[in-house]
Amino acid sequence: MSEPSWSPPQWILPRPVTNTSLPDVPLPDCLRVTLARRGFSDNDQAQKFLSPCQPPNVLEHYPQLPRALSRIQKSIESKEAIGICGDYDADGMTSSAILFKALKGLKANVITAIPDRLEEGYGLNQNMINNLNDSKVKLIITVDNGINAHKAIDQANSLNIDVIITDHHKLQGKPPNAHSLIHPSTVPRDSPYEFLAGVGLAYVVAAELAKRYRNTNILSDALDLFCIGTIADMAPLTGCNRSILVEGLRNLHNTHCNGLIALYRLSGIRNRRLNSDDIGFRVAPKINAVGRIGDPQLILDLLVEEDENQAILLARQCDELNKKRKLISDGIESEAIAIIDSDKNSIPPFILLAQSHWHQGVIGLVASRILQRYQRPTALLAATNNGLFRASARGPEGFSVNIALDSCSDLLETHGGHSAAGGFTIKPENLGEFHHRMNNIAERWLINARDFISIKPDCSIKFSEINWELWRNIALFEPFGVENPKILFWSSNCKLITHKYLRGGHLRLELEQDGCKKEAFYWNYPAKTKIASLLDIAFHLSVNDWLDEEKLVLNIVDVREYRSETVISKSNRKYKCYKKNIDNNVIIVNSEGKEIEFSQNDNSKIVNMPSTLKTGSYISSLIREVRVALAIDH
Repeated sequence: MSEPSWSPPQWILPRPVTNTSLPDVPLPDCLRVTLARRGFSDNDQAQKFLSPCQPPNVLEHYPQLPRALSRIQKSIESKEAIGICGDYDADGMTSSAILFKALKGLKANVITAIPDRLEEGYGLNQNMINNLNDSKVKLIITVDNGINAHKAIDQANSLNIDVIITDHHKLQGKPPNAHSLIHPSTVPRDSPYEFLAGVGLAYVVAAELAKRYRNTNILSDALDLFCIGTIADMAPLTGCNRSILVEGLRNLHNTHCNGLIALYRLSGIRNRRLNSDDIGFRVAPKINAVGRIGDPQLILDLLVEEDENQAILLARQCDELNKKRKLISDGIESEAIAIIDSDKNSIPPFILLAQSHWHQGVIGLVASRILQRYQRPTALLAATNNGLFRASARGPEGFSVNIALDSCSDLLETHGGHSAAGGFTIKPENLGEFHHRMNNIAERWLINARDFISIKPDCSIKFSEINWELWRNIALFEPFGVENPKILFWSSNCKLITHKYLRGGHLRLELEQDGCKKEAFYWNYPAKTKIASLLDIAFHLSVNDWLDEEKLVLNIVDVREYRSETVISKSNRKYKCYKKNIDNNVIIVNSEGKEIEFSQNDNSKIVNMPSTLKTGSYISSLIREVRVALAIDH
């Protein structure tokens, strides 16, 4: 099998910042520099990020929320049947569980309805409306869906059923004719509530009901479920998402939700504070797997289960479905790679693969893996029961999936999504023309792909600075995710001591820098690729708690061969720079061969410079950039 034909990513090292950046923020230098590079320009702004304040009054941000609350209150007090219509992913399941528990706690007559992923697809549909009408439901609350369900809501209106929409997905055209709408399109500009996921909207509805009824007991698990759903859905971790998560993550490991406790046990999570990785890689996959290949009602039953033993039984069913999901997705991935690599001459700009036997529930996961492997926008398609193909598409940074799909809308039966991911259905006879158009779009993107496919470290760090105190301070940046990525460190001149290939195409390394050794892992490292003896590495820091022994390890994102000499660009000029072996001073050489020598220790004092050059702001700025490029400064 051939290796992916893709050039290594370009390293774009960070710009220097002043030594006085955020002087009053009590963090190690590398983390203060990271905050400054991420746009925090003063101490007050940085402190608000590290210790977020309480969210403002939500009633002042969602204008139709009071109307929705009054309608829910009417149903509770008149014992009207209320239907909660959720989605089959972790966001939709946690949303449904929050509202179900809150309404049950208020003695409401409430039922749930979740569409079947394979038979019904996403969101509220007319069949669900008819079934809820048969159950005498007079109020429907959607969670994590509904914003574009015009036909279903018109059907509800014709049956005298009121619909409250709580959804965060993009509004396409005019909003539906619902009783009330709780959606980002209704909030003021720059509202901190703008990026709440579906679970966030369910959470604020439940919280406001608790206030109205002066009953906080109905929120016993709400904050925990908010954390799971928000991180699992990869919502932007800014504004109220961040402030609520920072509060919720403190005690998420002490949850009273039997379903979450059971999932923790099966995920090998011990009694410690959880972070975004625990949720994203251990808990959420078990929840999402059920909606992908099983009956999503299983997850809802698990999250509302009051009996500990029954919760364990339900969680084990989820775990088994997740194992089955892994087998299915691994099989599809192997098949997809074999198809791509069968043409050793070229990989198309847009990878499109269609197989009638592939499972619709997991093709999105596999499309993400193919994208990561080949760095090409990718769509995987599986056949539906009505003769169409249903697809999941994924795109790298700089390639807007939703815009590309919009440009091909005349070939598609349905489509939707956002910049990084989307879905569509298509007739088989339109596949050829669709692939042709998408190849043209992707080819234009590839011309400038080097601007996007790059490694952009936040700061440099020496192995001697990596310790548990640093790790505790990194935790202040949590949770990590969209709009708040993990801190990407880089270290220079790392000596490779040993390396060992692990099953699954991974690499374990022992590295040394200035006498300090560290263990590192490079996941999905190509087995045939030779690794240099001296390396620069870009990595995230993490904790390995295998066999109950905790230690800090480096999770490598990319490596490049270490070179003692570096070239930097400044003002359309190129400069060669390196450290002298004798006194460790630094030499900068311009294109004419003229040299500047400065001391890296003595406040960058210039030791030698041609008389034709003059000191000034340009030279000072050049020296600062050289210090960063040679990993002298963070």
